[in-house]
Amino acid sequence: MQSEFVKNIDKQIQQGETFALVTVVEISGSAPQRIGAKMLVDSLGNRLWGTIGGGTIEKLALKEAQMLIQKRTPQLKEYELMEEGEKATGMLCGGRMKVFIDILGVGSKSYIFGAGHISQRLVPLLASLGFWTVVIDDRKEYLNESFKDSKVSETMVGTLPQIIDSIEFEEDSYIIIITYSHELDERILKYLLSTRQQELQTWKYLGMIGSKRKVKEIFNRLESQGIDPSLLERVHAPIGVPIRSQTPEEIAISIAAEIIDVQNKDR
Repeated sequence: MQSEFVKNIDKQIQQGETFALVTVVEISGSAPQRIGAKMLVDSLGNRLWGTIGGGTIEKLALKEAQMLIQKRTPQLKEYELMEEGEKATGMLCGGRMKVFIDILGVGSKSYIFGAGHISQRLVPLLASLGFWTVVIDDRKEYLNESFKDSKVSETMVGTLPQIIDSIEFEEDSYIIIITYSHELDERILKYLLSTRQQELQTWKYLGMIGSKRKVKEIFNRLESQGIDPSLLERVHAPIGVPIRSQTPEEIAISIAAEIIDVQNKDR
Protein backbone atom coordinates (compact mmCIF):
# COMPACT_ATOMS: atom_id res chain seq x y z
CA MET A 1 0.00 0.00 0.00
CA GLN A 2 2.77 2.44 0.93
CA SER A 3 4.62 1.78 -2.33
CA GLU A 4 1.48 2.57 -4.34
CA PHE A 5 1.14 5.81 -2.39
CA VAL A 6 4.70 6.83 -3.29
CA LYS A 7 4.31 5.71 -6.92
CA ASN A 8 1.21 7.85 -7.37
CA ILE A 9 2.93 10.90 -5.90
CA ASP A 10 6.00 10.38 -8.07
CA LYS A 11 3.87 9.99 -11.21
CA GLN A 12 2.03 13.25 -10.59
CA ILE A 13 5.28 15.13 -9.99
CA GLN A 14 6.96 13.67 -13.09
CA GLN A 15 3.96 14.74 -15.17
CA GLY A 16 4.16 18.26 -13.79
CA GLU A 17 0.77 17.99 -12.09
CA THR A 18 -0.50 19.72 -8.97
CA PHE A 19 -2.51 17.43 -6.68
CA ALA A 20 -3.88 17.18 -3.16
CA LEU A 21 -3.21 14.99 -0.16
CA VAL A 22 -6.25 14.69 2.09
CA THR A 23 -5.51 13.42 5.60
CA VAL A 24 -7.88 12.72 8.47
CA VAL A 25 -6.40 14.64 11.43
CA GLU A 26 -9.18 14.50 14.03
CA ILE A 27 -12.36 12.53 14.70
CA SER A 28 -14.98 12.52 17.42
CA GLY A 29 -17.88 10.17 17.86
CA SER A 30 -18.64 7.69 15.13
CA ALA A 31 -16.63 8.24 11.91
CA PRO A 32 -16.01 6.12 8.79
CA GLN A 33 -12.21 6.32 9.06
CA ARG A 34 -9.40 6.55 11.59
CA ILE A 35 -6.96 9.42 12.19
CA GLY A 36 -4.16 9.28 9.63
CA ALA A 37 -6.27 7.90 6.78
CA LYS A 38 -5.12 9.44 3.51
CA MET A 39 -6.39 10.08 0.00
CA LEU A 40 -4.64 11.51 -3.08
CA VAL A 41 -6.73 13.67 -5.43
CA ASP A 42 -5.83 14.93 -8.90
CA SER A 43 -6.60 18.38 -10.33
CA LEU A 44 -9.88 17.13 -11.84
CA GLY A 45 -11.17 15.99 -8.46
CA ASN A 46 -10.57 12.28 -9.10
CA ARG A 47 -9.40 9.97 -6.33
CA LEU A 48 -5.95 8.61 -7.22
CA TRP A 49 -5.25 6.52 -4.15
CA GLY A 50 -6.59 5.84 -0.66
CA THR A 51 -9.86 6.74 1.01
CA ILE A 52 -11.16 8.80 3.92
CA GLY A 53 -14.33 6.74 4.26
CA GLY A 54 -16.20 6.81 0.98
CA GLY A 55 -19.77 8.02 0.56
CA THR A 56 -20.84 11.62 1.05
CA ILE A 57 -17.85 12.67 3.14
CA GLU A 58 -15.42 11.56 0.45
CA LYS A 59 -17.45 13.16 -2.32
CA LEU A 60 -17.39 16.50 -0.48
CA ALA A 61 -13.66 16.23 0.19
CA LEU A 62 -12.92 15.46 -3.48
CA LYS A 63 -14.83 18.55 -4.55
CA GLU A 64 -13.10 20.70 -1.92
CA ALA A 65 -9.68 19.36 -2.91
CA GLN A 66 -10.26 20.17 -6.57
CA MET A 67 -11.15 23.75 -5.70
CA LEU A 68 -8.11 24.16 -3.43
CA ILE A 69 -5.79 22.72 -6.09
CA GLN A 70 -6.94 25.46 -8.45
CA LYS A 71 -6.21 28.05 -5.77
CA ARG A 72 -3.04 26.23 -4.64
CA THR A 73 -4.13 26.86 -1.06
CA PRO A 74 -4.10 24.19 1.70
CA GLN A 75 -6.96 24.14 4.19
CA LEU A 76 -8.24 22.45 7.32
CA LYS A 77 -11.84 21.33 6.79
CA GLU A 78 -14.35 20.07 9.34
CA TYR A 79 -17.38 17.92 8.53
CA GLU A 80 -20.31 17.00 10.75
CA LEU A 81 -21.45 13.46 10.00
CA MET A 82 -25.05 14.33 10.79
CA GLU A 83 -28.26 14.91 8.89
CA GLU A 84 -28.80 18.44 10.20
CA GLY A 85 -26.65 21.35 11.31
CA GLU A 86 -24.49 24.15 9.93
CA LYS A 87 -21.74 21.80 8.70
CA ALA A 88 -23.97 18.75 8.27
CA THR A 89 -23.18 16.27 5.50
CA GLY A 90 -26.45 14.34 5.57
CA MET A 91 -24.69 11.30 6.99
CA LEU A 92 -26.01 9.21 9.89
CA CYS A 93 -22.71 8.43 11.69
CA GLY A 94 -23.29 11.16 14.25
CA GLY A 95 -19.64 12.13 14.69
CA ARG A 96 -17.27 14.79 13.39
CA MET A 97 -14.22 14.59 11.16
CA LYS A 98 -11.47 17.09 10.41
CA VAL A 99 -9.31 16.66 7.35
CA PHE A 100 -6.27 18.60 6.23
CA ILE A 101 -6.12 19.15 2.48
CA ASP A 102 -2.52 19.84 1.45
CA ILE A 103 -1.51 20.90 -2.06
CA LEU A 104 1.48 19.08 -3.53
CA GLY A 105 3.36 18.76 -6.80
CA VAL A 106 4.76 21.52 -8.94
CA GLY A 107 3.97 25.15 -8.39
CA SER A 108 2.74 27.51 -11.05
CA LYS A 109 3.92 27.14 -14.61
CA SER A 110 6.10 29.72 -16.31
CA TYR A 111 6.19 29.86 -20.09
CA ILE A 112 9.33 31.52 -21.44
CA PHE A 113 9.33 32.52 -25.10
CA GLY A 114 12.99 32.59 -26.10
CA ALA A 115 15.91 30.32 -25.26
CA GLY A 116 18.64 32.95 -25.18
CA HIS A 117 21.12 34.01 -22.51
CA ILE A 118 18.53 35.62 -20.23
CA SER A 119 16.29 32.59 -20.39
CA GLN A 120 19.20 30.29 -19.55
CA ARG A 121 19.86 32.31 -16.39
CA LEU A 122 16.19 32.71 -15.52
CA VAL A 123 15.21 29.03 -15.63
CA PRO A 124 17.33 27.96 -12.60
CA LEU A 125 16.00 30.91 -10.60
CA LEU A 126 12.37 30.02 -11.33
CA ALA A 127 13.02 26.34 -10.69
CA SER A 128 14.44 27.21 -7.27
CA LEU A 129 11.19 29.07 -6.57
CA GLY A 130 9.14 25.96 -7.36
CA PHE A 131 8.03 26.82 -10.89
CA TRP A 132 7.50 24.29 -13.65
CA THR A 133 9.39 26.01 -16.45
CA VAL A 134 8.53 25.65 -20.13
CA VAL A 135 10.92 27.22 -22.67
CA ILE A 136 9.65 27.79 -26.22
CA ASP A 137 11.81 28.62 -29.24
CA ASP A 138 11.84 28.04 -33.00
CA ARG A 139 15.51 27.02 -33.06
CA LYS A 140 15.49 23.31 -32.25
CA GLU A 141 19.24 22.68 -32.09
CA TYR A 142 19.92 25.85 -30.11
CA LEU A 143 17.10 25.08 -27.67
CA ASN A 144 18.26 21.51 -27.06
CA GLU A 145 21.89 22.54 -26.64
CA SER A 146 21.19 25.51 -24.36
CA PHE A 147 19.07 23.53 -21.90
CA LYS A 148 20.71 20.13 -22.15
CA ASP A 149 21.99 20.17 -18.58
CA SER A 150 19.71 22.78 -17.01
CA LYS A 151 16.79 22.64 -14.60
CA VAL A 152 14.21 23.32 -17.34
CA SER A 153 11.09 21.20 -16.87
CA GLU A 154 9.99 21.15 -20.49
CA THR A 155 10.93 22.54 -23.91
CA MET A 156 8.75 23.20 -26.95
CA VAL A 157 9.90 23.78 -30.52
CA GLY A 158 7.77 25.41 -33.18
CA THR A 159 7.08 28.41 -35.33
CA LEU A 160 6.44 31.47 -33.20
CA PRO A 161 3.93 32.79 -32.39
CA GLN A 162 1.63 30.15 -33.96
CA ILE A 163 2.80 27.47 -31.51
CA ILE A 164 0.83 29.32 -28.84
CA ASP A 165 -2.36 27.72 -30.14
CA SER A 166 -1.06 24.32 -29.00
CA ILE A 167 -0.41 25.53 -25.45
CA GLU A 168 -3.09 25.14 -22.79
CA PHE A 169 -2.14 27.88 -20.35
CA GLU A 170 -3.16 27.24 -16.74
CA GLU A 171 -5.22 29.90 -14.97
CA ASP A 172 -2.26 31.09 -12.89
CA SER A 173 0.36 30.98 -15.63
CA TYR A 174 3.37 33.29 -15.78
CA ILE A 175 4.25 34.21 -19.38
CA ILE A 176 7.61 35.76 -20.21
CA ILE A 177 8.51 37.10 -23.67
CA ILE A 178 12.28 37.40 -24.14
CA THR A 179 13.10 36.19 -27.67
CA TYR A 180 16.06 37.10 -29.88
CA SER A 181 14.06 39.73 -31.80
CA HIS A 182 11.96 42.75 -30.78
CA GLU A 183 9.83 42.13 -33.87
CA LEU A 184 9.15 38.58 -32.73
CA ASP A 185 8.42 39.77 -29.19
CA GLU A 186 5.84 42.17 -30.63
CA ARG A 187 4.23 39.47 -32.78
CA ILE A 188 3.93 37.10 -29.81
CA LEU A 189 2.45 39.81 -27.59
CA LYS A 190 -0.07 40.81 -30.26
CA TYR A 191 -1.02 37.18 -30.73
CA LEU A 192 -1.57 36.68 -27.01
CA LEU A 193 -3.59 39.89 -26.61
CA SER A 194 -5.83 39.07 -29.56
CA THR A 195 -6.09 35.31 -30.09
CA ARG A 196 -5.91 34.42 -26.37
CA GLN A 197 -7.54 37.57 -25.03
CA GLN A 198 -10.25 35.68 -23.12
CA GLU A 199 -7.60 33.95 -21.00
CA LEU A 200 -5.58 37.07 -20.21
CA GLN A 201 -7.42 37.92 -17.00
CA THR A 202 -6.72 34.44 -15.58
CA TRP A 203 -2.94 34.65 -16.06
CA LYS A 204 -0.91 35.84 -13.11
CA TYR A 205 1.81 37.50 -15.13
CA LEU A 206 2.58 38.60 -18.69
CA GLY A 207 5.89 40.36 -19.27
CA MET A 208 7.90 41.47 -22.31
CA ILE A 209 11.51 42.58 -22.53
CA GLY A 210 12.56 45.89 -24.05
CA SER A 211 13.75 49.39 -23.23
CA LYS A 212 11.19 52.03 -22.27
CA ARG A 213 11.49 53.57 -25.74
CA LYS A 214 11.10 50.24 -27.55
CA VAL A 215 8.14 49.19 -25.40
CA LYS A 216 6.41 52.51 -26.06
CA GLU A 217 6.89 52.05 -29.81
CA ILE A 218 5.50 48.54 -29.70
CA PHE A 219 2.51 49.54 -27.56
CA ASN A 220 1.72 52.47 -29.90
CA ARG A 221 1.77 50.16 -32.93
CA LEU A 222 -0.40 47.55 -31.26
CA GLU A 223 -2.90 50.18 -30.16
CA SER A 224 -3.06 51.54 -33.74
CA GLN A 225 -3.77 47.96 -34.89
CA GLY A 226 -6.80 47.68 -32.61
CA ILE A 227 -5.39 46.27 -29.38
CA ASP A 228 -7.34 47.73 -26.44
CA PRO A 229 -5.10 49.97 -24.27
CA SER A 230 -6.56 48.34 -21.15
CA LEU A 231 -5.04 45.03 -22.26
CA LEU A 232 -1.63 46.64 -22.70
CA GLU A 233 -1.84 47.92 -19.13
CA ARG A 234 -1.75 44.32 -17.94
CA VAL A 235 1.65 43.75 -19.54
CA HIS A 236 4.78 44.10 -17.40
CA ALA A 237 7.02 45.99 -19.80
CA PRO A 238 9.83 46.78 -19.61
CA ILE A 239 10.03 43.45 -17.86
CA GLY A 240 11.57 43.11 -14.39
CA VAL A 241 12.01 45.39 -11.41
CA PRO A 242 14.08 48.57 -12.08
CA ILE A 243 17.53 47.73 -10.71
CA ARG A 244 19.52 49.18 -13.63
CA SER A 245 20.22 45.65 -14.81
CA GLN A 246 22.60 45.22 -17.75
CA THR A 247 23.91 41.64 -17.90
CA PRO A 248 21.78 38.54 -18.62
CA GLU A 249 22.27 37.50 -14.98
CA GLU A 250 21.05 40.85 -13.65
CA ILE A 251 18.06 40.93 -16.01
CA ALA A 252 17.09 37.39 -15.00
CA ILE A 253 17.25 38.38 -11.34
CA SER A 254 15.08 41.45 -11.99
CA ILE A 255 12.46 39.31 -13.76
CA ALA A 256 12.44 36.73 -10.95
CA ALA A 257 12.08 39.53 -8.40
CA GLU A 258 9.07 40.96 -10.23
CA ILE A 259 7.46 37.53 -10.40
CA ILE A 260 8.01 37.04 -6.66
CA ASP A 261 6.34 40.40 -6.05
CA VAL A 262 3.33 39.40 -8.15
CA GLN A 263 3.11 36.03 -6.38
CA ASN A 264 3.20 37.56 -2.94
CA LYS A 265 0.46 40.09 -3.60
CA ASP A 266 -2.11 37.28 -3.32
CA ARG A 267 -0.72 35.92 -0.06
